[in-house]
Amino acid sequence: MEDEIRKLFDSYNIDVASDSGNEFNIYCPFHKNLHSPAFFINRKTGLWQCFNPSCAKRGNFRQLYRQITGKPYGKSITLDSAALTNEIERGFRGKVISNEIDIDSVAVDYDNNDETMLLSKFLDRGLSLDTMDHFEIGFSRVKDRIVIPVRDPNYKLVGFIGRATTDEQEPRYLYNKGFKRADVLFNIQNAKKHPSCIITEGSVDAMMVHQAGYPNVVSTLGAQVSKNQIKMLKRYFDELIIFSDNDDAGIAMKNDIINLCRGKVLSEAKIADGCKDPGEMKKEQITHSIENKISII
Repeated sequence: MEDEIRKLFDSYNIDVASDSGNEFNIYCPFHKNLHSPAFFINRKTGLWQCFNPSCAKRGNFRQLYRQITGKPYGKSITLDSAALTNEIERGFRGKVISNEIDIDSVAVDYDNNDETMLLSKFLDRGLSLDTMDHFEIGFSRVKDRIVIPVRDPNYKLVGFIGRATTDEQEPRYLYNKGFKRADVLFNIQNAKKHPSCIITEGSVDAMMVHQAGYPNVVSTLGAQVSKNQIKMLKRYFDELIIFSDNDDAGIAMKNDIINLCRGKVLSEAKIADGCKDPGEMKKEQITHSIENKISII
């Protein structure tokens, strides 16, 4: 069972926070992560539970596997060569065998009203079609998810994020196999042109900040900031403006960046009252927060 658990975690970029005794301890994949990992799974039995009171989910490995992958555990999937190629190009299953993931299969015609309606979840969030076109936002009809491409500093396409379009879809964000969030910063290819950088937690947060007039924005794609992400921040930018979520995880993220990026010019942009992250803020609120950033000594 331990091998199966590790295989699942590796496939979906789930980091083990601690490994002691008979249990793996991770940040729960089913609720907004807090500063302390609250999810424990027995490496021998596969039984798991989240001890965060707001979640408290529990179950066995088969249930965990289905909730993370959307597929029943142990089901074998056979594809002919043509079908396998299509799956690879869609970026959500299989091994990437080319240097560049194919983006054509998830492209949206922004001049076609029927196609742009597929992006209504993001339109309702306040993202404009121009902003989504800039970030190459697409749609997977196979997965019924809005697709957010992610590029490395050299503009190479390194992964896809599939955003759920309904509340029933789990997980909320689906990453293609082999895509390691810890090795990327969303929008780094554009932000690196600027001496300063605004750091958000989510990709939608970053797109909203860009739309407000700040192209020098990146997203860590989660509250945990990796060593590789810190290296990129320190390499490309002299000034860092932390615009993290208004929760415990966001505070922990801010503190990690402060502790690991000493020597840089550091400041904090505050989340507006009544909002939990930059993605919920209006353009005027984002502008006010950034222009009135608070210096961190």
